[in-house]
Amino acid sequence: MEYTVILILVLILASILFYLYRNNKKLTKQIETLKEILIIKDTTISNLEASRIAVKDVIENFSLHEEVMKLIEAGESRETVSEKLGIPASKIELIIKFDKIKKEQSNAS
Repeated sequence: MEYTVILILVLILASILFYLYRNNKKLTKQIETLKEILIIKDTTISNLEASRIAVKDVIENFSLHEEVMKLIEAGESRETVSEKLGIPASKIELIIKFDKIKKEQSNAS
């Protein structure tokens, strides 16, 4: 009788261990899936932040474009425009080059 009780307890213990092992495998797969989802989420967030920064930069450049070109066309030097508007001289150069390309493309059309 003692052996029967021990055998039953061993069988119950083995069943519990098998159940826990199977659930552990399922949870491991779910963890891997969640890790992949987190990587995709982080990539998406990074891409959206980069896009937002790019759009913000384009909007700033576009709004400054007219002001810069008015001052340049009025005879102001690039350095003076840079100081007046608080924009780096390299950005002034970029806006002027962009305007030149824009005018060339509109003349070609």
